[in-house]
Amino acid sequence: MTVRQQFSPWTLLRSLDPTARSAIANARLAAAEIGRSVEERHALMASLDHADGEVVPPGQEVAGDVSGERHLVALTSSECRRLLATRRLGRLAFVNRAEQPLILPVNYSMDGGDVLIATGPGPKLQAAIRRDVVAFEVDEIDEETGRGWSVVASGRVTREPRANGNLREGDRTGPHPWAPGPRLDVIRVSPSRLTGRWLTGPPLAPATDA
Repeated sequence: MTVRQQFSPWTLLRSLDPTARSAIANARLAAAEIGRSVEERHALMASLDHADGEVVPPGQEVAGDVSGERHLVALTSSECRRLLATRRLGRLAFVNRAEQPLILPVNYSMDGGDVLIATGPGPKLQAAIRRDVVAFEVDEIDEETGRGWSVVASGRVTREPRANGNLREGDRTGPHPWAPGPRLDVIRVSPSRLTGRWLTGPPLAPATDA
């Protein structure tokens, strides 16, 4: 190993934080696998449409794809759950006590199929105490190409029965907020409905001035 390799930022990160490295690698692998699956499904659907119900033989390309057609592919529940596990920042949508809709960015982690969010006193915690139905959204969109995915989890939010002591103990599996301030409570979103979409196809044409 050269001196440059030995002290590169990535080498230091791996040596200091192998758990985080593994989590990042697994998240990227999951997203890549789902992306390939989505592309295969979209190609199959395009082939069926092109052949009036018959699959086009391998090697024959679909004219619609080559000419620049874009596709919005529905994700399965399993794919939605795997994509939720690849991110750490999402948006929580709920209604506060004043009957006003709010959408707030939040850091989160996954506990099985549930979403865990660290919070403090405020409207999010109040919604959890009321056991309201909320929506939680995560996405990864490339604004340059117009490609990417989004997942929406809808379900009831509840307050965890114990304080979130693991935030102070360095537990990497818990939700770790980026913003400062006391967030010693954890709320749990248990999805009863998962939906997702993946937008595929050629990059968007650059905008031109009129």
